[in-house]
Amino acid sequence: MKSPRIARVVRGCISGVVVAGALAVVTASAAADTGPVPLQPAPAGMLDCNGLSPIQQPVHHTAACSDPRGFEAGRPTRFEDNGRYVGHDEPIIKFISSRHGSGNDVTWNEQLPRDPSQLPTVSTPGKDVTHWFELSVAPWFSMALCNSHSYPLNPCKPMSDSNAPHHPPTFDQGGGGSSFLEVQFYAPGFAPFGDAISCDNQHWCASLHINDLECTPGFVHCNANCIEPTNLAFIQDNGVPTGPAGPQEANADTFTPNSHTPMMNPGDRLRVHIFNSRLPDGRHR
Repeated sequence: MKSPRIARVVRGCISGVVVAGALAVVTASAAADTGPVPLQPAPAGMLDCNGLSPIQQPVHHTAACSDPRGFEAGRPTRFEDNGRYVGHDEPIIKFISSRHGSGNDVTWNEQLPRDPSQLPTVSTPGKDVTHWFELSVAPWFSMALCNSHSYPLNPCKPMSDSNAPHHPPTFDQGGGGSSFLEVQFYAPGFAPFGDAISCDNQHWCASLHINDLECTPGFVHCNANCIEPTNLAFIQDNGVPTGPAGPQEANADTFTPNSHTPMMNPGDRLRVHIFNSRLPDGRHR
């Protein structure tokens, strides 16, 4: 599996690492902190997943962004990006294991949903025909990645429980800096992906999506230019992204599937494996 990696910094904006996955078994490789590389941002890109960066226009307006919980006067509140509320319902099922190594090697077996044969309707609330793209932008599987340049901007020790000192792990309670990886699945019915949330109107597709959060502990200060930078690449059968995956240089090709983007049928059974792979030099990614 080829694994193109991107790690960039611009005007204080730090991005994570994107790794492309494989075809038959949907596979993604977890990423470690490698340090920033200078790069000037393009006029449009994904410096801010919510599209609110004052120094760059968003190239994609329907990305599935994280909704971190903030604090005001010591009380929990919803997260704002450059003064705008960006929250959304994002239910999650979390599995916590004490087994050694389970934090960076996990596998799920799933079956993609099937939609009703009838077209969606909007005439009778509570009794309408509803398709999956109307219910969820992107169901996903996730893993936290070690990244000292992401919230809460603390040093992160790879392969260590010290990054989550509380049991169960608690956000914003002294842990190491972390990016958030998601293997996202996009339902058919609302294409094209560049303007909406579907690769086409008949098939599912998937991407590897990594969010950083450039805020200090307690959300006291956030980098307004790139509060929530995003790396994104479609899962490809050749491991090569359709376009630049880094937030500073993402373009329309990044969000346009090509002939190497696996198109999955409703009802397909998948094996999703996210793991920490070893590079030839012995380091982990």
